Amino acid sequence: MTQERIILDEQGMQALGGRIAGSLEPGGRIYLVGDLGSGKTTLARAVIRALGVSGAIPSPSFILDAVYTLPHFHFDVHHMDFYRLAGGLEELTMLGFDEILESSAVVIVEWADRFPDLGRLPGLHITINCLEDPSLREVVIARRMAGV
Repeated sequence: MTQERIILDEQGMQALGGRIAGSLEPGGRIYLVGDLGSGKTTLARAVIRALGVSGAIPSPSFILDAVYTLPHFHFDVHHMDFYRLAGGLEELTMLGFDEILESSAVVIVEWADRFPDLGRLPGLHITINCLEDPSLREVVIARRMAGV
């Protein structure tokens, strides 16, 4: 597992989203962890925009799974938010999460720490921490490979 730790402002978070989007392939996974207001949705939106989605990209807090069809790629993006879930596996089954993970879709999960087992899955595991300076965030990116 490789790890990178950086400090970013909102503009830097947007740039990071573009960098992440540029490295994504079909089946890419991004698991986001951080306190309320830390920037999980900001980063997810930046990735989705960099993949070519225009228009409103609302937080999926209430719909749980927002799906975007990418006009120039052969895969969809599932932007999921697990904040309102209690952490039971039946909730993931209800959402069809296993089937989504078996697809070629890119999956971005906010509040991934609600399901600790997700921490073992391959993909980018990103933790965003608020700092004393409210305009800055510490972002820790860990890349977990399959079979590790």
